[in-house]
Amino acid sequence: MLASAQTEKHAWGAMTWLVEGAANNLSLARMVLLAGETSPAHRHGNCDEAVHVLSGRIKQRCNQEWVVMAPGDTIVIKRGDVHQTQNLGLEEACLMICYSSGERHYEQVED
Repeated sequence: MLASAQTEKHAWGAMTWLVEGAANNLSLARMVLLAGETSPAHRHGNCDEAVHVLSGRIKQRCNQEWVVMAPGDTIVIKRGDVHQTQNLGLEEACLMICYSSGERHYEQVED
């Protein structure tokens, strides 16, 4: 069955949910990060997350380490790790995000 995509708009960009929900064993989203923006620091207590860069140049945080990533790069973030994404470019960055749960828990953290 085909799912209809739903887009959540944020000050830093947008998440378009392609697959999610209790009936699925994973979630898949297309993330657009606006130029110069950084997503909030957060963690997921019930799932791992894979981040794949489609376009743009980003810095991806995982706990206290930041890694520079470019198109074609992929990183796996383990359940519970604090992470966030910063767009290093002058244009939007586009990422494909996959979670190991259809219903991921999101907890924004202060640091």
